[in-house]
Amino acid sequence: MKLQGNVVLLTGASRGLGKLIAQELGRKGARLALVARDKKGLDEVCQMVSPERTLAIAADLSTVEGVRAAADATYAHFGRVDILVNNAGMTNSFEFLKAEPEALARTVDVNLRAVVVLTRLVAERMAAQHSGQIVNIASLAGVAGLPGEATYSATKAAVRMLTFALRKELAAHGIRLTEMVIGPMETELLDQLEANRFVHGMFDNSRKLGLVANLRPERVAIAVGRAIEGEKEVVVLPTRAVFTYLPFQGWTRAVSQLLTPS
Repeated sequence: MKLQGNVVLLTGASRGLGKLIAQELGRKGARLALVARDKKGLDEVCQMVSPERTLAIAADLSTVEGVRAAADATYAHFGRVDILVNNAGMTNSFEFLKAEPEALARTVDVNLRAVVVLTRLVAERMAAQHSGQIVNIASLAGVAGLPGEATYSATKAAVRMLTFALRKELAAHGIRLTEMVIGPMETELLDQLEANRFVHGMFDNSRKLGLVANLRPERVAIAVGRAIEGEKEVVVLPTRAVFTYLPFQGWTRAVSQLLTPS
């Protein structure tokens, strides 16, 4: 799908990977509805990209009301959404037995429920226009699991399953789904993940063995733009991780798709 002139609804857009995705898609001529809780951060991104082609929407995606408000504000301003990028994500950094139940619930709400609800709201309108693309930013943590980050891993696995399970169902309405499976990336979120001693220990040992290398978020942002333009179904970064990704689920998914009627 082309980006020039199309409307993109992007969550988690005030910093980190989301900020870089906004810059990359804006550079390619997209009109952007940028969502996050940090209004000041969003305004700064809008100034960097193009005040004329961007809209800052301050919303708390941990609530259904916040998700609906983000969608409503986008449609009120632009009248349509051509591309949805579910990028917002969080972790609480605490070991499971030390985390407050409310913190665990918020992680689930932002990482999973917001994706489900926003996808539902936007897909309904995409179906009416019989076109659209939904990009879900997932994680290799949702493939193999991160010891010490059970909730984060579980929500990222669920986002992958949501993307896969909806693909054929929404294809009949002209909607394409893209799954970005991303490894460790040099952002604030990685720092938060590694604040957990189990995660830090696992990554530290993996780096010593040459099994893990941090991704530059700029590379990932460029890959998101290319995935949209190329209408790709799955993108795995780093690319060598596809050899981990496929044995865990790739072939099973392929067979499942073949056996499912269109």
